[in-house]
Amino acid sequence: MLREEPFSFRVVIRQEPDGWVAHCLELNLVTVAETVNEAESDIIDVIESHVRYALENDNLEYMYHPAPLSVWKDFFNCADRETNSYRRDPIFKDDSSLIPIIEASKCFYRQVCPA
Repeated sequence: MLREEPFSFRVVIRQEPDGWVAHCLELNLVTVAETVNEAESDIIDVIESHVRYALENDNLEYMYHPAPLSVWKDFFNCADRETNSYRRDPIFKDDSSLIPIIEASKCFYRQVCPA
């Protein structure tokens, strides 16, 4: 029987001079891409891989590594937020398969930030 489990994460997506940077606050994971859509897609893929690895290796106690406080402040000071759910492929292929639902509350900074 398949179980659906939600994992909620906060993500800051910021336009930098070299492209778009997506930063997951709870896991301190970062991706860089040429477009905001690529940055969003890439960070969800990286989050999924990170969660999948932790579940497959019974390593949940080491899964979370918070981002620096400055990134958390950026997220909570951001006015342009949205939340989406991403249904991913099952983690395990047996009867106890787990389907993670990644819920990402995203904050967008659309102006180029000073270097």
